[in-house]
Amino acid sequence: MRITTSMMSNRYITDLNKSAEKMNYTSKQVNTGKKFFKGSEDPVAAIKAYKLRREYRETEIHSTALRDADSYLTMAETSLTEISSNLEGVYSSYLRGINGTMNTEDRGIIVEEIDKLQESMLSSLNSKFSDKYLFGGTSKEEIPFMIDSVSGDLLYKGINVNTGKDKDGNTIDMNILAKESVYVDIGLGDITKADGSINKTNLFNLSMSGISVMGYGTDDTGVYNNLYSVINEIKNELKSDNFSMDKIQPNLNKFKDQKIKVLISITGIGAKANYIEFLKSKNEDTTMDLNKTLVDVEGVDIAEAATDFAMQKYQYDAALSMGNQILQKSFIDYMD
Repeated sequence: MRITTSMMSNRYITDLNKSAEKMNYTSKQVNTGKKFFKGSEDPVAAIKAYKLRREYRETEIHSTALRDADSYLTMAETSLTEISSNLEGVYSSYLRGINGTMNTEDRGIIVEEIDKLQESMLSSLNSKFSDKYLFGGTSKEEIPFMIDSVSGDLLYKGINVNTGKDKDGNTIDMNILAKESVYVDIGLGDITKADGSINKTNLFNLSMSGISVMGYGTDDTGVYNNLYSVINEIKNELKSDNFSMDKIQPNLNKFKDQKIKVLISITGIGAKANYIEFLKSKNEDTTMDLNKTLVDVEGVDIAEAATDFAMQKYQYDAALSMGNQILQKSFIDYMD
């Protein structure tokens, strides 16, 4: 069989294309740092890389949830600290007000000071994080605390914090509202049980009900438990022409007790924030470990890939040079 220039040309072009493909492949490895680009090239490594990437995405989702939780708790702690500061102001004011040397007019000035502090407290209780009220429990858009325009009582989601009644006179279980929960997945473990139900032990409760902090209802003696309402009672007694320590004392005692509960709430938020900070650090370590493992599975040795690319390019250039010699025309090619 006579080997013609055409046959040599076709074979040469085929081999040259293969060499070009190998050179392009190694070039792509150098540019991307990846060992392979299709699962079929390394099925075992591809499956492992897929699992690692899925874990990595989940870790990133948990990182976002942890950052949001941390910011939420920080704002809640700041708002409660502001409320606690206002309560200290109220405490200082009423101490001056119950002084025996004070007259009705002087106590009236102190009441005005307390009014301003109450306004600041109300503003802090209605603080928002993003599009959610911090102390609104599960409610997202409904403002938690308002003042009843008729009675002047404090309302929580439209419910009187002292009587537990809504605008229609229906009695609402305030205990349920005080224990409202909003759970978020921060990577504590599987959130679904074998039966398909939600595993709340592996979720983080981020909800905060304002009445669980400020109090609601009355105690056995009929004294209000809610701090805002207690302060109203203290103001009313300070303004009274028949001011009496015997009348005001039960509310003063309640104020001190409830003020301590606010401080306990701040401490509780601080403990939660520390826990979130620990989980953030742990999650960052996990992210780094996953990323390193992923690089080991699908990453290429850059030095080795660069050497391979240089060799492939050398071979390709040599093949091009040799082509000029192999494909020189012969007079035999023009014979029939």
